[in-house]
Amino acid sequence: MMFRKPLFAAALFASTAVLGLAPALAQPVAAPTGSANQSQEHHHAGPRMMPGQLVDGRIAFFQTELKITPQQEAQWQSVMAAMRQNANALDQVISSARQQRGAMDAVQRLTMREQFDKVRTENDERLLSAFKPLYANLSPEQQQIANQLLFSHHGWRHHA
Repeated sequence: MMFRKPLFAAALFASTAVLGLAPALAQPVAAPTGSANQSQEHHHAGPRMMPGQLVDGRIAFFQTELKITPQQEAQWQSVMAAMRQNANALDQVISSARQQRGAMDAVQRLTMREQFDKVRTENDERLLSAFKPLYANLSPEQQQIANQLLFSHHGWRHHA
């Protein structure tokens, strides 16, 4: 089954822009001393969209790609709620990291990494708990699509 290219591209961009950069948000940005550091500074410049700002687009993408039926709507509601809770949890840890970014020492940076890992683990558990009942009610075609989304380079974990 072919994915709608614009929707798929948007979802890949969103996951890369937000979740792929989340660990970097906890790291301090060094003062520029050369062209490599100037490039890094430019990369970190400007506002970044938070997961909570992108979650509705990701939800719409997955709902469209999975072709959720009216009979699956109640279970899909649980998945949407989990995705929103996950985005909110990431928003909180990212905001905390941004506030502390330049002033963290090595111990604080490791602590922040641990917080990111904990949030990701909790998010995975929340999504899995919500997704299992939906997956059991998906048609074989829908399950195949879900499998493709899960095993793609930017799978469910990056979107949830």
